[in-house]
Amino acid sequence: MNPPLFTRSRQWIFTVLLLATLTRVGFLYKNWNNLDFAPSFMLHAEVARNILNGHWFQENRAYLHQYVDTCQKAQRLIDPEDYAPPKDEQLTPLYNDEGGYGLLLATIWKVTGAKRWWYIRVLQILLDVIMCWLVYAIGKKMFGEKVGLAAAFLYTCFIPGIELVVRPHRDIWVTFLFITTVYQLVSLTENRNALWRMLCIGVATGIVAWMRSTVLLFVILMIPILFMTRPRNDALRFSLLLLVGFALTFSPLIVRNYVVFNKFMATRGAFWHSFWAGVGQTPNPYNVRDDDDNIVRFAQSLDSTALLDTDHYEQVLKQEAKKFIWEHPLWYAGSVAKRAVVFVSPKIGRELFFQPQLPQHVTGTMNVSFGKVFLLVVDGFLTGLFFAGIWITRKRWKDLLVICYPYLYTLVSLAPFYLAGRNIMNVYFVVLLLASVAVVHVWERLLRSSSQLMHP
Repeated sequence: MNPPLFTRSRQWIFTVLLLATLTRVGFLYKNWNNLDFAPSFMLHAEVARNILNGHWFQENRAYLHQYVDTCQKAQRLIDPEDYAPPKDEQLTPLYNDEGGYGLLLATIWKVTGAKRWWYIRVLQILLDVIMCWLVYAIGKKMFGEKVGLAAAFLYTCFIPGIELVVRPHRDIWVTFLFITTVYQLVSLTENRNALWRMLCIGVATGIVAWMRSTVLLFVILMIPILFMTRPRNDALRFSLLLLVGFALTFSPLIVRNYVVFNKFMATRGAFWHSFWAGVGQTPNPYNVRDDDDNIVRFAQSLDSTALLDTDHYEQVLKQEAKKFIWEHPLWYAGSVAKRAVVFVSPKIGRELFFQPQLPQHVTGTMNVSFGKVFLLVVDGFLTGLFFAGIWITRKRWKDLLVICYPYLYTLVSLAPFYLAGRNIMNVYFVVLLLASVAVVHVWERLLRSSSQLMHP
């Protein structure tokens, strides 16, 4: 006697979640001492150390550089607990980065009593397993059990996503915001706790914006989506709650920036630096490259007094950017289009339009074991399935708009400026969901065709 469908589906999703846990734990073990993006996440550890010492959102740059150099020379990730504190504490306010991830680390280390990396890394693995279940739940609610299981399985096996999870890096929290937002939005049809769901989205966006300012406009651009997909009165209430939740959680950071830097600043102080890094992603009239040191040299060629991590540095780059766009509007529009192609089809787009990465920026551990042709084929295959899924579900355009909102938001907000691979990975669950729709659709048609052949 076959088990009930409900029991079998629970067994399948349990198996998928178990596989997700094992693959991530195995990947963490294999890559424990991976130092890709080490200067970035060690900066957050430095911010956390100072928060615990009562110096909120400050950094000792000399000490940070020593910590990074020591880890790279030892070729292993040293816990801050085991690294001696500085003898001379020379602190500067955090300007060139967001401090939210450092605050999260400080909270965890305060609770655990030790500054160890494994706490946050294990937490992120657990968070990603939850996200795997959420992807399943979204697929099941919108397209049925089979699509949910297929999407969860693809998410489980998606190696670039796993790479983000096991690093002590903040980008996984952006993915969590996007997935939970879609889950909350598709759950609105159940008419349960709808107002609380929208308030939670606003609060969560404000919290994640402390870690990544790229999500600042997430709730603002969601409002038109609500008016397109919900009754007018509901959309008004939902929009108000989104804005209230976001303002309550994010406004303290704006106040802090005004008090410390004497100006209103919602983003980190490196926007125009990132803009020129985006210019350097493709061949350009200035011959700049996507490299921090290269951008600094470029800024100082414009003004020798422009120093990184200063407002003057940003203003120099801002003025040159305005001049650049005015003098080369067609080139700039073309670069935006190229980044959009890279966003939709990452491997193929990079191969076609982006300059080769400089050696110091070639990262990724598992990917180096795969050949370029294989990665290009996989990229083309998944992109093709993604568009097939969109075509299959085109008549349910409101549902499609809700599911694709994080994808569209990231594309619209980042393609004009700068696009990193991790930005694409934050929304790739959308691609995997719609690719699963196509896979299940083709599979069911094949089953019907074979059944008709066997039983004409």
